[in-house]
This record gives sequence, C-alpha cells and structure tokens, in this order.
Amino acid sequence: MWLLLGSRQVGKSSLLRRCAPERQYVNLDDLATRARANADPVLFARELIPPLIIDEIQYAPELLSPIKQLADAGAAPGAFWLTGSQNFQVMRGIRETLAGRVAILNLCGLSDEEKQLTRDQKTPQGYFESLVRTGFPKLCSTTDVDTRDLYLSSYTQTYIERDVRELLRVDKRREFEIFLRLCALRTGCLVNFDDLARDAGVSAPTVKSWLSVLEDSFLLKLVQPDHENRSKRLIKSPKLYFLDMGLAAFLAGWKTGELLRLGPQAGQAFETHVFSEVFKYFRHRAKEVDVRFFRTRDGREIDLLVEHQGKVYPIEVKLGLPSTSTLPRLSDIAPPNWERGQVVSLAVTSAETLTKDWRVVPPWALELPS
Repeated sequence: MWLLLGSRQVGKSSLLRRCAPERQYVNLDDLATRARANADPVLFARELIPPLIIDEIQYAPELLSPIKQLADAGAAPGAFWLTGSQNFQVMRGIRETLAGRVAILNLCGLSDEEKQLTRDQKTPQGYFESLVRTGFPKLCSTTDVDTRDLYLSSYTQTYIERDVRELLRVDKRREFEIFLRLCALRTGCLVNFDDLARDAGVSAPTVKSWLSVLEDSFLLKLVQPDHENRSKRLIKSPKLYFLDMGLAAFLAGWKTGELLRLGPQAGQAFETHVFSEVFKYFRHRAKEVDVRFFRTRDGREIDLLVEHQGKVYPIEVKLGLPSTSTLPRLSDIAPPNWERGQVVSLAVTSAETLTKDWRVVPPWALELPS
C-alpha cells in the first residue's frame, strides 16, 4: 500500500492517474462521495475494486479500517494508492490502523530541476520571475500576472482557508487571513511567536497551533536551530520557510518577480526558495533528511545545515557575491562530519572557489548527496 502526501494542487492525483489510468479512482474531495464513505465505511468499501486510487483520504479516516481488511484479505502488494493533503489527520489514522502496511512518499511542487530552467531564467531577473510563478504545475508556464493571481486567490480561499479553518475550527476568519499574510512576510526569518500573535490579534498559543497545522498541510516548514553545541548562546527560535515562495510572494503582495527582487524581502525570498529546493531534492527521492540552521548571539551563522546519512552539508544563501571575511571558518566550529560549505548565489553562473572551506555556486548547480 502506498500513501502520497503533499499540499493541494501539486499534482498528486494527476501523477497517480497518469501512472495507472486503468485503476478505479475514488475522489473523497467530492462531497457526495465523502458523505457516503463517512456514513457507512464498511458498505462503501464493498464497492472498492483493487487496484485503485483513493484521493484525499483524510476526509474519511474511518475508511482506513475496511481498507486494511481488504488488504489483509489477499489484495496484491501496492493494490491501494492513497493521497492526503493534511499530514496530521492522515498520519493519526495510519498509525492507528495501517502501521507497518504502508509506504509513505512526499510530493512537493515542481523543482527548478523539473522546470528545466532556460538561459534567460538563469539571470537574477529571470530567476525571480520563475520563482513567483510557483511550483504548481498549472502555473509554471503562465506568464500572465492576472491569471496567476486569480488562481492563487482561489487556491487560498478554497483550500488553505477552508481546509485549515475547518481542521482548526477557526471562527476568526479575518485574523487567520492576516496571520497567513504575516507568515508570508516573515518567510526566511526567525519566528517570534509573541510578535506574530500581537500583529495577528490572537494569542501566542493560537499562533503555535495555527503554524503547526500549516506545517501539517505542507504549506510551510519550521526549521530548528542546531543543538549539537549545547551552548546557551545558540538562538532557540525556529525559522519559518514557505515551501512555495511563489505562493508566499502572492500572499505578501509582490506582484512580479522584479518587484520582489528589488524589494526589501529579496534575500528572504531567495533563501526560502533555496530551502524549498533542498527539501524537494530529498523528498522527491524518498530520502530522509534533517535540515537545521546555525546561529549564535555573537554573529556566527550558517543558513542551512543539511544532514544526510551522518554527514552535514553547510549552505549559505546570498543574493550577491559574499565577502570571504563574512563567512565563518568551518575549522573553528565544524565537527569532523561536516563537509565543505557551499554559498548559493545568483552572482555567479558556475561554481567557483572562495576559501578552503567554501565555494560559491548558482542555485541550479548546488551539489547534494545522491
């Protein structure tokens, strides 16, 4: 049995249906189908003919038990393909019902690698224009701003606000909308829960709850600081990253890539996009990865520490070409399992050596373990 997790509209259903068009397809996003599945899951399951695809399984968690019985009754391995767009709801049901019977994969939006960037898109101006088009498959080839804005406006209202507000039973619609846009303005930054709560007009515990659900809905990721060094100088607040910088740009009010590139949020946006590319690289290869950041109160920092199979890959993100004097000396802070650092920058078009500890690369040439 397979479970494909990811945010709305990243192509989960399209991918599975294209891989196996002959399979029965059950769409629990359809209200009538969902009502029948929840009213009598056992009766509904009798209509299922493996192999099949069940879309948005979080809307009918009681269906998991009858599915388990069908699988145990002799269904072939991989006969059930499930999708979900809310990690908390789905995984609770999986842990309770299908533990040990399901393989879990993640699908994010299209990566730069999948988009196959053109020469024009490998300039700073072109790269930011590609960035704001988002990773949603339906928008990657769209250059019309009004078309993109209409799609993302509908996406926000139909999926984010409806799904998340229903899951949280949020009755403060206006506050939640403000909160969502405030998060977009803070992508790539440390999270101050009290400040975010004050600006959104809610309590800090409410902010933490809302952030948790947005993370479970695959819209953003909270990245924790590195804790291998237990020094009290380490900053303990997490950093917030949207998994799609194009969506964040829309929510933050940046209409075009050029306005974003020339605006005060350009560095945050570029760092957010690089983080999402790292995240997609591993998730789309079904690899486990731990991403942290390193920052101390005396100013030493590394934007991303990517740990995979016991090795740590330091990554700094800079729009321009960094001064070597601003880069931390890894020999002073790095344990033996740290690899040579990479500075991701739009100021170069190919890899160059900066110091014995660091080299600079464009985002499309970032080297990650295979």
